[in-house]
Amino acid sequence: MSQNAEVDAPSKALLEVSDLSIAFGRGGTETSVVSNLSFSIRPGEIVGIVGESGCGKSVTALSMLQLLPRQTTRISGHIHFEGLDIVALDERQMQAIRGRRIAMIFQEPMSALDPVFT
Repeated sequence: MSQNAEVDAPSKALLEVSDLSIAFGRGGTETSVVSNLSFSIRPGEIVGIVGESGCGKSVTALSMLQLLPRQTTRISGHIHFEGLDIVALDERQMQAIRGRRIAMIFQEPMSALDPVFT
């Protein structure tokens, strides 16, 4: 056993996604775009999400920030960030953490990464 028990203990997840499903619907028709996705990221861990075009990478990231239109999107499952269930938060609560505690760099780096802004 190590002298430092903290090193041996698993880190608590910073972001934990469990059984995430996302569907878009309009006029009584619904299309599933992500089904039963689960993963976790611990503090200090770097994770890349890769896949074919159209497989749901961006939709998954947008769901973590509640940037999908609520009127046409159904999200089920859990997205826990720093212990908060993001799926259950309202817009005002999300504004308090979005951009400050959790953010997304969008796919077009020339428009998303501006050296003038921190």
